Amino acid sequence: MALGRLGLYTAPAMEALLSQRAPARKHPTHGVNRPPHRPVSGVSGWQAFTALCGYLRSGLLGEPVQEPDEISWELLIEASSYHNVTPALAWCLRHKIVPADVREYLDTVLVLNGKRNEALLTGLARIVAALNAIDISPALLKGAARLVEGSYPAPTLRFLGDLDLLVPAERVGAALDALESAGFQTNKDDSLPPTHHHLPMLYEAKTGIAVELHADVMAGVGAAIIPTGWFWQGTKLALFRDLQIRLPDPTRSAGHTIAHDQVAHWGYHHSRVDLRSLLDLAIIRRASERAIDWTHLDERFCSVGFGRALSTYLKFAETLLGQASPALRQPAHAGIPKYFRRVIEPPPTWQQPITILVDEIGRWRRSPRRALDLMDSSDWSKHFRRVRQALKLRSRSW
Repeated sequence: MALGRLGLYTAPAMEALLSQRAPARKHPTHGVNRPPHRPVSGVSGWQAFTALCGYLRSGLLGEPVQEPDEISWELLIEASSYHNVTPALAWCLRHKIVPADVREYLDTVLVLNGKRNEALLTGLARIVAALNAIDISPALLKGAARLVEGSYPAPTLRFLGDLDLLVPAERVGAALDALESAGFQTNKDDSLPPTHHHLPMLYEAKTGIAVELHADVMAGVGAAIIPTGWFWQGTKLALFRDLQIRLPDPTRSAGHTIAHDQVAHWGYHHSRVDLRSLLDLAIIRRASERAIDWTHLDERFCSVGFGRALSTYLKFAETLLGQASPALRQPAHAGIPKYFRRVIEPPPTWQQPITILVDEIGRWRRSPRRALDLMDSSDWSKHFRRVRQALKLRSRSW
């Protein structure tokens, strides 16, 4: 096995990757820079992906999982790298017998991500200190919250792109001034709509640490599911290196994780899941399942027509990570997991036009308003380009 053929995943390349600034964000369905899949030893992409989920499920959730008969380490690392869970995979495999070059790579990932996370935590302390100085106790969101509250068994496991902090909307200007005075600056090439729920990324010049200041937790439909005022109500003061922060309760953390992936990033519409987010939810549930008010979250998602998005996401958690779905009002969408598998492992060439048509009809059914757009003749050229693009033969993707 020649792991070095995947230049992106070698230890020197990984060190360079972890030392650079957070990459510019793309829509989650854009995959132009994804490495191509290669069949290795007869192992399919889907088998590699389910093996990845099995290792995470066994190592982090304590669920017994049958070892795969055959492993393609290249495909396994491609999948884990795309979903940003390679440090977690490395930790789960720390006591497993693996090839020497894979062991070297995984050990390197853990060490480098540990150093990176410690640098992020040190930078977070500087950020919080600057905000505390003007009487702001920020609420930590997403990965920053997981890292500080110790959700994972070790701080080296969770890969973060940046730090997300929620501050009171009326204090956003003051918070921005405080961080700029502390050495954080925006990138002139970054731009966001004026109504966006967070400010443009701030970077610390000497370290490249990136932070997003949020005035709202989410925007658009997501704001109806996870309104900022409701989110604030479920946060509690906590100490982080003798500084004051706020951490969300399990219900808010779970709801935000799901809505961010499935609504804000269009995961439900595109029949996709981000494995890092799914793993975050699994870790939250493992520690605090009884504290999560699924009935209340169900009401919130259903109130804006995303009840099936919630139940489908939790069905993914059950299928991939072994966590039983709670009782919800709406059933999971049966076709989405099947479509997700077809994304990773496309059907034979002759079947693809049929499956593409079925998938597009499924999307229209989940978002009926999009079908009405077909009546607008000014958009017909755009729709024609989309159909032509959709009919191109699919290659494998994660």
